[in-house]
Amino acid sequence: MQAKRPWSALRVVPTACLAVALFGLAVTARGKAPGPAGGPPDPPLPTAGVAPGLRDTRLDPSEPGGDHTRAAIREDTQQLHAAWMRIDVLWSGVEPAPGRYDRAQLARIDRFVSDIHAAGANVLLTVRDVPQWASDSSSWSHPPVGFSPGYEPFYPLTQAALPRLGDFAAMLARRYACKVQALECWNEPNLWAFFYPQRITGDSDFAARTYVHMLQAFSAGVRRAGTGMQVVAGSTAAFGSNDELGTSPQRFAGYLAQHGAASLFDVYSHHAYTPGGSVNRAPGAIPDRPAITVTLGNLAKLLRLFPAKPFYITEYGYNTQPSVYFGWLAVSESRQAVYLRRAFAVAARYPQVRLVLWYLVRDEGPPPGMPDYGVYTGLRRTDGARKPSWDAFARVGSAYARAQAQVRK
Repeated sequence: MQAKRPWSALRVVPTACLAVALFGLAVTARGKAPGPAGGPPDPPLPTAGVAPGLRDTRLDPSEPGGDHTRAAIREDTQQLHAAWMRIDVLWSGVEPAPGRYDRAQLARIDRFVSDIHAAGANVLLTVRDVPQWASDSSSWSHPPVGFSPGYEPFYPLTQAALPRLGDFAAMLARRYACKVQALECWNEPNLWAFFYPQRITGDSDFAARTYVHMLQAFSAGVRRAGTGMQVVAGSTAAFGSNDELGTSPQRFAGYLAQHGAASLFDVYSHHAYTPGGSVNRAPGAIPDRPAITVTLGNLAKLLRLFPAKPFYITEYGYNTQPSVYFGWLAVSESRQAVYLRRAFAVAARYPQVRLVLWYLVRDEGPPPGMPDYGVYTGLRRTDGARKPSWDAFARVGSAYARAQAQVRK
């Protein structure tokens, strides 16, 4: 996709946490953030309770794949020892018309799921992006800055389309029974890039309110399939400014808790990135703006809302080069490896946290003419060379696999 304006460029990368970019731009406008803070040596490896997972954008159902995707799965599951793999399923692409599915995209998902399952890893499918036929066209004439009027996948779906979302979830649950362990309802619904607007006149909780209705339909579809697949809800971005562009994760999750949504899901998920511009960068540090930010350091703010639910951190990572997507926050490659190990150790302190998914496996360079829009959270550089974090993740994965083997004995 060619993008000429900074705002529209935020669509280029499939699922980087965009809230951290907005926060970082606001903070760095006052001056550059300080360099990476020091810290203690590498902490002990995590206990068996926190599974290591990966989001590998080489596994993209919307793009033709072949042997290179199988090689990616072998690397992820056999060399890096990922216990979970996340695959994004774009509803807009898989169901381009009501009840009509794109066979090519489904075939790619079939292959990814089968290969990951055969490798012994678990699969999380994340459903996102409203199809044009399901989108509320009344929103199209009021786009966010930098977009032209017309359809975008982040606009809310119509009330009439909610049953179709449930049908789509049921189809996935049936199709991938016994091979997929969890279906996640949306990606960062508290952020404009995946749900816009966040609030409207007279309704400051518009996004959260709409999401509850979406979750009702989604959950009903998965449970109607009767496969026992987990329903994962939330997938909240780390930061939200409580305006039309974002809702803080604690406000969003709080709305869900107050309106009985806990009965609709099995697991709550969150993206616990450190926002750009942060002084307190290390995993476990309290964020600079804790009233509207939730990182690993103050994750208890969300945990206490759903005390009986497991939690999955379905995106986490640190950039090793400055980028708009992460608010210009970057650490050295060696520091990234230290922070990776430390993140799993911090997550292990929370009994409810069962999974941390690292985003990404391989860096993604910027699109032509937009040098500030790369994503460099990968374990490999854009040229494929391993960073120190590759070995760090492999050690975490191997330790988890050994611990799980002992548990099973």
